[in-house]
Amino acid sequence: MITIPGWLQSWLKTQPEYGMGYQIGVAKLSTGSLERGVILNGSMFAKAEELRSLSAGEVSKAGAIIHESRLSIVGINLIARPSETLRGVRRIRRVNANQSFSAGQLEAVNESVRASEAAKDAPITATVDGEIFKRFSPYVDDFRITEKRGLTPGTFATTAEDAENVKTGRDAVIRYALENKKSANKRFTIKPVADTRLQRGIVQPAYGEPAGGVEVIFVDGTCDNSVSEPDIIPE
Repeated sequence: MITIPGWLQSWLKTQPEYGMGYQIGVAKLSTGSLERGVILNGSMFAKAEELRSLSAGEVSKAGAIIHESRLSIVGINLIARPSETLRGVRRIRRVNANQSFSAGQLEAVNESVRASEAAKDAPITATVDGEIFKRFSPYVDDFRITEKRGLTPGTFATTAEDAENVKTGRDAVIRYALENKKSANKRFTIKPVADTRLQRGIVQPAYGEPAGGVEVIFVDGTCDNSVSEPDIIPE
């Protein structure tokens, strides 16, 4: 795992998630090599296979020693789910400043992404007055929540009704097919104003999890004071 530099952390906060609690990208390392991996809470980068092999305790331990690594990230190409879809058109978008990947490097990454594409459009609808949503996260300081307690554009959550199926942080990992296997036992309550734009769908099996839960994307984020402090549920 590698700490993402502050200038990229600030940028990642403004970009859509790939799923609840994570983004996916291709990092260019200080060695010049490329690594495809998962971005956790906008601040940590880990290869997917590395992340899946770690228990929650080991993830915390790895984070504690991350600064001893000699590797650093000089740029990230974010693999994003476009705003008009919910379930899976993946595309590469250049986001790093003053760095570039060769055409051959990008084509190799694009080819691996195209092989797993599966698109299903989800119409943009609007919330009604009084609707409540939930977000599960391993982090009390979830980076998708703004200083004024709103959500940034492109943030994932679920409905309050579907969240009733989640009793533990591990339940959340299973039901929403989360790439991060650390217990998502911080439960935020979201109360957007009426007519907040969002997309709805069903989470598809991924990352070794059966999924099946309801997921929503807040296309434009949510207004200030719409997100509670988290409840802590069992791990």
